[in-house]
Amino acid sequence: MDGIARRAGTGKSTLYRRWPNVRALALDVFIMTMEQNLPATDLSSGSLRTDLLTSMTSLSEALAGDLGVVLREFISEGAHDPLLVEEFQVRFGLPKQAELIAMLQQAMVRGDIPPGPIDPYVLELPAALVMHSIVMRGSCPTAGELAHIVDAIVLPLLQRPAPSRAS
Repeated sequence: MDGIARRAGTGKSTLYRRWPNVRALALDVFIMTMEQNLPATDLSSGSLRTDLLTSMTSLSEALAGDLGVVLREFISEGAHDPLLVEEFQVRFGLPKQAELIAMLQQAMVRGDIPPGPIDPYVLELPAALVMHSIVMRGSCPTAGELAHIVDAIVLPLLQRPAPSRAS
């Protein structure tokens, strides 16, 4: 916090009034930066494939470079700080998932996919595969890889009805 306060031209006490620790400050900066770099999902394309590719490409491009490094650091910190993971999920993950659900509801209305419940894991899959690539390979998926993920994995799963869950 010393270095941040110095670069911001303020005192540490000012920072601590707003953020309890450097993790909270970093999370705010990360989420604000992601929100600026990820446009809200545009549901006007008329094509689920196009919408999915646009969404995944935007996420991949936003996480290229320094933001991908920061994401890996958050994942590492999350192993020791479950509240950090929860706050990231509430402030970033759930709103993005709500956008995906709206996209899929529009696709159901258009007849692109069958109406009905969608397996929650399928909802997580597009972002999870982008993030997996960043974490495990250190790079974002290419345009060809994103197209393959959408065409060979996500769309076929969305075409099938969600399996019933055993209690």
